[in-house]
Amino acid sequence: MTEPHQPAASYDGLSKAFHWTTLVLVLAVFVIALAPGLIEGSLALHKSLGMLLLAMMVARLIWRLTQITPSWIFGPKSIKQIAIFAVHQGFYGMFIAIPLLGWAYLGYKGQELQVFGVALPPLIIGSDRDTAAFLIGLKKYLAYLMLALIGLHAMGALFHHYVRRDSVLRSMLPRCTVGDTAPAERGFTDSSPREAGAD
Repeated sequence: MTEPHQPAASYDGLSKAFHWTTLVLVLAVFVIALAPGLIEGSLALHKSLGMLLLAMMVARLIWRLTQITPSWIFGPKSIKQIAIFAVHQGFYGMFIAIPLLGWAYLGYKGQELQVFGVALPPLIIGSDRDTAAFLIGLKKYLAYLMLALIGLHAMGALFHHYVRRDSVLRSMLPRCTVGDTAPAERGFTDSSPREAGAD
């Protein structure tokens, strides 16, 4: 068991479950939004999945704040690490902001939000079409920006796995554990790729 306040070598099981379930939900929301005729009731499902994503991100954020961050976050503060931190914070911000913008948009449109058949009270009550148009436009902009960040995140993980050959990607894979030596303590040093990926 990892001692309190000591960096962990790998993410815990629940964090991994949050990570991959979030990915599945995001992909489902985007597919439904881009191909609304794919299934019956796609608009209602899009809203429901969006709110489920919001609830999951709140739970995930609470869980993360109570857990120990894997050790590569604690290495020397380089430009790359600052970029990684910024991308992660951007994920949390947009995963929460996008559903809230959609919820507020429905309020300004005077429409009820149904989440799997359960009506939720409006986040904001209004009847301003200009504000509604601004909110939905901002929501779409952030959604596409989030897709770009997901792509950047995926490329970074693949870079670590295939180029640096360290344990960063493996630390988040289901049913995969990392040895006692923290991967990033090797992965963010000047070690060769072979040394960085050695078990």
